[in-house]
Amino acid sequence: MRARGRSALCGLPMAACALIVAGYFGPWVAHKTAALTVTGYELSEFAKFFPQVQGGSVPVRRGLFVVPLLTASVSLALTAQRSTSRPLPRRGATAFAVLLSLFAFPPYQSFLAPAYRLQLVLVGVGILLTLLTPLARQISERVRGALFLVLAVVGACSALWQIVSLRPLIVDLYGAPVWPGWGVVTCMAGLLLLLLVGLRDLLVS
Repeated sequence: MRARGRSALCGLPMAACALIVAGYFGPWVAHKTAALTVTGYELSEFAKFFPQVQGGSVPVRRGLFVVPLLTASVSLALTAQRSTSRPLPRRGATAFAVLLSLFAFPPYQSFLAPAYRLQLVLVGVGILLTLLTPLARQISERVRGALFLVLAVVGACSALWQIVSLRPLIVDLYGAPVWPGWGVVTCMAGLLLLLLVGLRDLLVS
C-alpha cells in the first residue's frame, strides 16, 4: 500500500515533466513551412539573429528560454527521490536529469562568449540543483510542493515573458500573424500541472 501511494504521488509530477520536455522540443513558433517553424529548444539561437535583440532595444534575455527544460530536469530528479526506495533507479533518474540539462548548454564554439553568459550560469545552477536533489529525499511533502510551485512559476513566467517580447519581431520578419505552436501549449500545460501538484502538496499535506 505504501508503494502504491508513493507511485500515485509521483505519477503527476512525472507526467508534468514529460509534458514540459515534449513541449520544449516541439514547435513554439508555428508556420506552414517547416524551415520557419521554431521549437523551444531553438529559440535561444533563433533570437540572436534579430538586431533589436543584439542591440538590447527589445528586452529579450535569450538564456531564459532554457529555463523550462531546467525546471523539468530538477523536478524529475526531485520526484525520483520519492518514487522508489532503491538507490540504483534514483541515481539513474538523477543522471538522466543531468543529461537532459546538458541540452541547454550553449554551442561549444561560443561557450564562453558574453552573449551566452546568462545561459551558461542558468545551466550550471540547474545541474547543481539536480545533483543536490538526493539531499531532499527526506523533506516533507509540503516542502516538496513549495519547491514544485517555485520551479513551475519560474519556468512558466521566464519563458512566456521571452516569447511575448520576441513575438512582434517574428511577426515583422514573417510578414504574417504568428500563432503559438503545440509545443508551447504542451510545455505550459506541463508547467501548469506541476504548479497544481505543488499546490496540492503544499496545501493538502
